[in-house]
Order: sequence, then C-alpha cells, then structure tokens
Amino acid sequence: MGAGLAIDESIDVLRRQTKGSLGRILEHISQTVKHGDTLASGLAAFPHVFSPLFIHLVAAGEASGNLQGNLLHVVGQLEKEYELNSKIRGALMYPAIIVLAAGFIAGGIFIFVLPNVIEMFKSLDVELPLATRVLIAVATFISEHGVLTLVLLFAMGFGVLIIRRLSFFDSILHGALLIIPIIGGIAKKVNLARFTRSLGTMVQSGITIDEAVDITKNTLDNVHYKRIFDELKEAIKLGNELSSVLERHPRLIPVMATHVIYVGEQAGSLGDMLLYLANFYEQEVSDVTKNLSELLEPFLLIFIGVLVGGLALAVMTPIYEVIGSF
Repeated sequence: MGAGLAIDESIDVLRRQTKGSLGRILEHISQTVKHGDTLASGLAAFPHVFSPLFIHLVAAGEASGNLQGNLLHVVGQLEKEYELNSKIRGALMYPAIIVLAAGFIAGGIFIFVLPNVIEMFKSLDVELPLATRVLIAVATFISEHGVLTLVLLFAMGFGVLIIRRLSFFDSILHGALLIIPIIGGIAKKVNLARFTRSLGTMVQSGITIDEAVDITKNTLDNVHYKRIFDELKEAIKLGNELSSVLERHPRLIPVMATHVIYVGEQAGSLGDMLLYLANFYEQEVSDVTKNLSELLEPFLLIFIGVLVGGLALAVMTPIYEVIGSF
C-alpha cells in the first residue's frame, strides 16, 4: 500500500506468494474486498487467526482513511507481543528442565532402585523409619500395579485440566501467581506491559476508549486484571477517568503507572503515555528474565537437594542402623 497499490491488488500479491491455509484465507479476503466489503469484515470471518485487536485496528484505519498507518500499528503490536512471549518462555525453560529432571530422578528411584532393596528391608530386624515405609509402599504399588498407576496419573492430569476450566479456580491460581516471590513480580509486569501496549496502540489508532478497554480486556490472561477492566468500562460509561479506577488497585497497578496515565488524560496524550509505560514494563520484563535463572537457582538447588537427599536418606538410614548394631 505504501508503494501505491490498491488494497485488493496488495492482497492478491500476498496471495500469489503464500501457500497452505493462509493462502486460502487470503483468497477469501481478496474476494470479500473485491465484492465491496471492508478488509476488516474479511478478517472477521477468521477469528481463530485474527484477534479482535487486529480486526478493530484495521476497521479504525479504514474508517479514518489511515489503514496503512494502522497496519503498521498492528505490526508493532504483534512484534512486541511475540518478543514478550519469547522472553517469558525462555526464562521458564531452565526451571522447567530442572523440575522435569528431578521428576525423572525420583521416578527412576521408585521404579529401578527401591524394588531391588525391598526384600532386603523386609529381612532387616529393625523398625523402619516412616519415610522408608512410605517409599516401600509406593514402590510396591507401582511395581505390582503399573497399569493402574499410569491410569491414575492420566486421571490426575485430566482432573487438573477439568478444574483448570472452572472460573473460581482461575481466581485462586492467578491470585497465588501474583504473590509468589520473583514470579509474582514478573507476572505483574507482563500484564502491565500487555494492557498498556494494547490500550495505547488502539487509542493512537483512533479507536474509542470504551471499545479499546473492552478489547484490551481480552488480551489479558490474569482474571484479577480483567476485573479492573470491568470497572474501567463502568467508569467510562459514567464519564470518569481511567486513573480514578486504577488508583483503587495499588497492589496491581503501581502508583507511578497511575500517575503517568493521569497526566496523559489531562494533557490529551493518553496514547503516548500508555506506550511509554508499555516500553518501560517490557524493558523491566527483559531485565528480570535475563537474570531469572540466576535468581531461581538457589530455590531450584534447595528443591533438588531436598528431593534427592530425602529419598537417599530414606533408603540408606535403615542400612546404617543395621551396620551400627553389629
């Protein structure tokens, strides 16, 4: 479009160099535009591909005659969201590998080590510690009922998925996530970065504040931040400012963010102030995630030490007691 091509010609160029499902989607959008409908209506036919934010930014661009500019806003939004998600995934990779390795170590001990020493423990003329008796009971159950153990594990996983879909559980889980040391701080910054980036982009693109608040709510994962946006919708209907609602939630919205938004509302530069905050919190997330492995390393070492050390003590203590009795 920046080179002077019409929208239908631009889509056709993209369609000719695209294969697979996206090619078929572009073919449908091309036909929609050629029949006189808007680009936004063509995108809206594929909600599983194009987010509400994407569609509304395009619709606002078409209505204002600034489609090219709004498409650039879409590009910036998607790039920032991708960068943010990549940093979070990268930061969580190391802890996930450590926990998974610990699970394999514990499983290996239960499956391969304990069954070989159970008979020896039974022959020992000593009272076994509680931890050892529990380990023997678990190892015996796994050894004698392997299929049932797998069924129970799958049932537990399925049960977690079912519970995960219950709205009341989301409130408990998301609330707990916000108060966990280190992780809670990252979760807050990620939600702040997402809501300021989405809201600021839409305000700058000409979308009305009530629509922008409603769409931004759907970009957030944490239900506690979503509830703030429910309050914002009501406040807008009553003619109140966003900052008047945000200042009621200092635990979730830092005072600095509330004041910057207030300044933006008073100066008529709300979009700029929101994007300033988005850049600030995205940089904060970047700085924290770079050092996350170092910050979590002491906790992970303690976790591994307690798990492996506890299992080792449960196995070795009875043996040492027998040796010491001679």
